[in-house]
Amino acid sequence: MALPTIHVLLATYNGERYLRKQWQSLEQQQGVELVVHVADDGSSDGTVALLQELSAQPQGAVRSVHWVQAAPRRSATRSFLMLMADGVNRSPEARWFAYCDQDDVWLPGKLAAAIEVLGPLADASRPALYGGRTLAVDDDDREGGLSPLFVRPPCFRNAVTQNIMGGNTMVMNRAAAELVAASAHLEVVTHDWLTYQLVSGADGFIHYDPRPFVRYRQHAQNVIGSNLGWRARWERLLRMLRGEYREWNALNVTALAQRASVFTQANRQVLESFARARQERSPWSRLAWLRRSGAFRQKPSEQLMLWLACALGRM
Repeated sequence: MALPTIHVLLATYNGERYLRKQWQSLEQQQGVELVVHVADDGSSDGTVALLQELSAQPQGAVRSVHWVQAAPRRSATRSFLMLMADGVNRSPEARWFAYCDQDDVWLPGKLAAAIEVLGPLADASRPALYGGRTLAVDDDDREGGLSPLFVRPPCFRNAVTQNIMGGNTMVMNRAAAELVAASAHLEVVTHDWLTYQLVSGADGFIHYDPRPFVRYRQHAQNVIGSNLGWRARWERLLRMLRGEYREWNALNVTALAQRASVFTQANRQVLESFARARQERSPWSRLAWLRRSGAFRQKPSEQLMLWLACALGRM
């Protein structure tokens, strides 16, 4: 029986220091074959040369490598969305897609675990998404702890307010990938949050794995970073008070409104109510619409922050 082929979307920018370890972890994945799609964002170090060296002779699980060329300085999110659109169009036979950050390390069995769950939905018209927890590590590979364990079921009412799974953990079937590819032109906060929102909004199947299969590197260049620890919680509170959370929601709500036709009627109502909760002038009206939307964050402290942001007009 042929092994499942997963199309891995790798966005790079000045990642020479970390890339070799990540590439080796791709090669060492078991029970799958990989087609790696690469887009570099104008690296000024040896990233491109290293990638050319590594991809010249594919080994292990890596079977082939495709390069996607585009003007540099796009942002990681724009690179991943471009990669998804190109991968879906370039490979009409592809059933599986996964995002890949340049500086992480995938643990053995990462992709096999995803396929074990999603396998029956390979050719389904229903979108399917797998994601989960990560293990934070620093520049010197010292472990910093697991990402929070989320226990409430993934759904659009949660996705409209937060992302519970990093893109570096995500694997999806073609139906989910096509949703993302058709949204690649939209301005959004992050590609992984958009993916969670689209799949959940369309009533897709979502599996959140409590097991970590990614060593998620934390350093100054992280775009978002881990949400581990009190320092991260404090930073989220400051972002909310500065209005950044409202700016993020403005981008997401505008983008999702353009894709609402793929959502269920119930989830369109969630989006509309959430949008009203952001627009009303009275704090009490805003809170009433937020309650009507059913939007929630996973942790009690985060839910309190959501209500506070709504009351203050920072949501």
